[in-house]
Order: sequence, then structure tokens, then C-alpha cells
Amino acid sequence: MRFMAGVLAIVIIAAACVLWVRRTRAARERWIARLSLPGVWQCDAPNGPWVLEFVGEPTSGRYIEQSGRATERGRWRLLGSEIELESDAGPRTYQLRLFENGSIGIDGPGRERRVYVRQRSNVIPLRKRQ
Repeated sequence: MRFMAGVLAIVIIAAACVLWVRRTRAARERWIARLSLPGVWQCDAPNGPWVLEFVGEPTSGRYIEQSGRATERGRWRLLGSEIELESDAGPRTYQLRLFENGSIGIDGPGRERRVYVRQRSNVIPLRKRQ
């Protein structure tokens, strides 16, 4: 009888863990879909506008940031609720926040409290046929 109770407890714990992992993964996928990073984002800062373009998959790819004559290029990837931007200067990690649709916040060294707004386009990307 004790053995069966122990097995039952293990099965219940395993089922709870599986459900928790599925719910967490689904919540992350919804957040990434709402975030929709690939595209062009603009930040109107006191020292001039910054334009940040993310290209690639929903969780990683390449980026270009421009302000005036300054240009930074590199790779980006999501790490939980943070974004890592890796340029020639090396990787830097920033806090990433999703505000209302079409607005994100990036906070960290060199990008303190920047709020970017998605630039709308009338071009609709077509999917390649598989």
C-alpha cells in the first residue's frame, strides 16, 4: 500500500511539472508574438532620434542602429526578459520591456531608459511557398 501511495505521489508531481512547463512555454510564446521584434523601431531621444532595425527570427537575428552618422551593427537574441546585442565591441545585455502594442523599452549601459516605437509600413511581407 505504501508503495502505491509513493508511486501515485510521483505521478501527480510529474503531471504537475509537465503542466507547469507547458503553461510557461505557451505564455512565453504569446509574449514573443506580442513583442514582434523584427522590424524598424524609433526612439526620440534628447540627443537625436535613434532608429533600430531588427531582422531575423522572432527571438534572434541581426540588428542595425543608427543615429546621425553613428551606426552600430551586430547580432541580437532574446534571453528571457532581456535582449543581448552583440556588436564588434562585444555582447551587452539589456532589460527589455513590452509596453502597449508597438512600444518597447530597452534599459542598460549606453541605452538608459530608451523607449522605442514601432515604425509602421504599408508593405506586407509575403511568405515564401514551401
